Amino acid sequence: MLPMLRIHAATLVRASSFAILAVAPMVAFPQAAPELSTIVAFSGSQATANAVLGPDGGLYGTTSATSIVTGGLIYRAAADGSSVRTIYQLTLNDGLSPVAGLLVGSDGLLYGSTTSGAVSQLGSTGTVFRLSPDGSGFLVIHRFAPYVTTNVLGSPVNTDGATPESELIEGPDRFLYGVTRDGGPNGTGVVFKLAKDGSGFAVLHGFGPVTSPAGATPALNADGLNLLGPLVVSSEGVLYGTASSGGANGTGTLFRLGLDGNGFEVIYTFSALTTNANGLSTNADGATPIAGLTDGKDGKLYGVTNLGGTEGNGTVFSFDPATRLLTPIHAFDGSKGARPTGELLLAQDGLLYGSTATGGTSAEGTTTTFGTLFSIARDGTGFTSLASFEGRDGSTPTGKMLQLDASTFVGLAAGGGKCGQGVIYNFSLAGNEVKGVTNCGQRRNSGSGSAGPLLLLLLGSLALRRRPRPV
Repeated sequence: MLPMLRIHAATLVRASSFAILAVAPMVAFPQAAPELSTIVAFSGSQATANAVLGPDGGLYGTTSATSIVTGGLIYRAAADGSSVRTIYQLTLNDGLSPVAGLLVGSDGLLYGSTTSGAVSQLGSTGTVFRLSPDGSGFLVIHRFAPYVTTNVLGSPVNTDGATPESELIEGPDRFLYGVTRDGGPNGTGVVFKLAKDGSGFAVLHGFGPVTSPAGATPALNADGLNLLGPLVVSSEGVLYGTASSGGANGTGTLFRLGLDGNGFEVIYTFSALTTNANGLSTNADGATPIAGLTDGKDGKLYGVTNLGGTEGNGTVFSFDPATRLLTPIHAFDGSKGARPTGELLLAQDGLLYGSTATGGTSAEGTTTTFGTLFSIARDGTGFTSLASFEGRDGSTPTGKMLQLDASTFVGLAAGGGKCGQGVIYNFSLAGNEVKGVTNCGQRRNSGSGSAGPLLLLLLGSLALRRRPRPV
């Protein structure tokens, strides 16, 4: 059996963090127009998920590629755009395609995963790794078991999960928790935990078998399929997550379980879709929750759906775990964004900030497809389209934005930019501009940054996550 290399289409993700920013009073900003600028324009090596803030204030992330020489890169970029460099290049024995972003653990180390294992491993299904922010001490702390068969969807079946595509989180017990898209006893994914040294690995829940006939669309099962978003842990020590498809209607679910794996429940099933006169798939509540949930620090969880809603372009929703009530608080209309794929950020001003992978309005007033940034209050009021990407400044923004200070946010756009392979962007409510590394791998840089030893993967990159495979 040959190692299974999956092509994961388009959009990416987000930064994970161990703690969510505390809510601060509303801050009044100068009347300067918000500014969208570029920290890094990727060239030859495409970023796969949003960067995280390291203990030294740098931005750390991954790029994903398969070639005859490398499995991907881990990089550090200065938040001011002055430099970017590779801190570690994955070998073919380390694992291939680190599609998920990184976690900064409470021990100061970086933790991540690859969607495929060593090239030499038959039926490889991924790894979990760690390293220091200076690039030293790289270690694979878990290799997922090889697969020996597939389910009716063609997804690998094994004992402990396969194809991890979302960030790890750290629980209050200091264990790492994550999900896999595939694998497990039914090939439909698992929730897992392990210690930071790789010991104590356990499957907390294996998702149920596909109950619909082979080839049926959408695919159905009891508890969900295609786990693409990271988990979130509540203050009570309960894990919450999303399945982007599957469930009774094939449109995804929300679930919860304890840190020990007990008490697994499907707490919400998204409703079925119907096609409207414009050919868009609509419903009341949304469908395909690709992103994970965000703790609103008000007793509710917040999230987005990539499809559905009354406009057919996805929704922002709130969910009350106590009452199991899900409330759509915004439906995207296309001109102000469509099809969000990344987690929401609870910012210092108490608002939720996010991005849409497509939609938007150009400076000339026409609807575009490059994506947007937005903010909204937790009660659904005050929705604001903050910026529309134009392609040259990036396209397909995705993942959870990262807040650097009261008025400054950074995030990732999977496409576009000066070099055509995505950017790390800076968004300033105060109108400040960053002149970053935009030299497209050339010695001279058009901005103030230096590319340093950033390795360019010229043999092509693996397409990225955050779009469910057809099921």
